[in-house]
Amino acid sequence: MQIPAQDVARAVRFYREVFDLPTQFGEQEERHLFFHEEPIHFNQTAPFEPITVQVVVRDHQEAVENHLINYAVPQVAPMSQAPDGQHVIFHLDDFEGNRIQVIANK
Repeated sequence: MQIPAQDVARAVRFYREVFDLPTQFGEQEERHLFFHEEPIHFNQTAPFEPITVQVVVRDHQEAVENHLINYAVPQVAPMSQAPDGQHVIFHLDDFEGNRIQVIANK
């Protein structure tokens, strides 16, 4: 997965802390994050074009709401219901302007 980021250290910290992503250390103590067992690469290449990232979690709505409050991550739009009626979608932005849709169980 490629995520555009101008400040890679800050991006790594944000995604690792907010989404509790697994981390492995590589050469020279560089951190590598994984999402669904695939590595995340933070792309610093210009021009910078924000993207939308979907994060599917096993947690239920209330647990995600509490987690976002604990990490002071604001929602940029009201939570919506997924078309299947069994999931909700939280709408967030990272500090780089990338849109994040967190899909959780209802």
